[in-house]
Amino acid sequence: MDTSRYTVGWIAPMSLELTAALGILEDRTTIEAPDDDVIYHIGRIGSHFVVMVVCPRIGIEPAATALANMRRSFPNIKHILVVGIAGGVPGYGPDLREQIVLGDVVVGVPQHGSGGVTHYEFGAWEGNNELTVKGHTLHPSAALLTAVNNLRSAHMLVAGSRIPEYLHELRMGLNKRWRQAFEDPGAENDHLFEDDYLHPDRGRTCEGLCDATRAKRRKDRGPRAERETDQPEIHYGNIGSANAVVRSSAKRNELYARHSIICLEMEAAGVMSDYQGLVIRGICDYADSHKNKMWQEYAAATAAAYAKEVILLLPSGTGVQKNNNTAGNQYNIPVYGHPAAFP
Repeated sequence: MDTSRYTVGWIAPMSLELTAALGILEDRTTIEAPDDDVIYHIGRIGSHFVVMVVCPRIGIEPAATALANMRRSFPNIKHILVVGIAGGVPGYGPDLREQIVLGDVVVGVPQHGSGGVTHYEFGAWEGNNELTVKGHTLHPSAALLTAVNNLRSAHMLVAGSRIPEYLHELRMGLNKRWRQAFEDPGAENDHLFEDDYLHPDRGRTCEGLCDATRAKRRKDRGPRAERETDQPEIHYGNIGSANAVVRSSAKRNELYARHSIICLEMEAAGVMSDYQGLVIRGICDYADSHKNKMWQEYAAATAAAYAKEVILLLPSGTGVQKNNNTAGNQYNIPVYGHPAAFP
């Protein structure tokens, strides 16, 4: 097989994130690369030939290893995306006006001296017993940042985002029994608990256990927290990466205050320390003690749908004509076919 035509690499940290990714991959098949001990999923997104891989386990080092293996087996990879789920900071910006809700997407872009991802465990302990973080990573490539900026502009036009369309395609590419799992759970299942109200039992979910009067619904958080079904907001800022899961609203708020981190995950630093990729995360919880798995599949789907939008705005190098159609799809790049249903 000719691996030279594959120019986009997609890293999925976990299996459910790979499932969402495969749901939008056209002409999908799997291969074993020579001298590599993993299975790769290959196909197309528009005119781009894409290779996808899932990490063997979560964490920074497995992601770095997955990238190294992929680049060795597919030497012409130009664009790397890390696409998956994460915990979000519920409020950010001036007076914390900007609201992140479950199902939204966070994209790591350069900000406040960071390349878009901060390895907040990496640094030096100073005499005042504080860690000076030195884990600022590389920023995304010019091609990826240009695609992101074009997409930000496109989302403001009349036609808006194509994420709802791609979410539908993604679900239709799944086995019927799994489609509902990737549906939007709805605003009624999005609860933001007060910072000082801790989850009392890690072995149980919040339902029937936690005091609902200590939680805010989206309608209680103002108009910036309102969303239509399958219409996630896209947020751009600094993503925090480390090997430890954050289940503390206090730690989450500290990381935002110190490093302007609006999203917390566990793989990106392994990729962005050596390569100019793009990190895209769907928000499945608020990185507090009330973490649960209800939103994971949908968050993986929204991240994958946004990633498809980005890839379709990357230069193809094939001479495909871009159609500037202001009346309809404002970035009408040809997309061929639909994802096949999973076996």
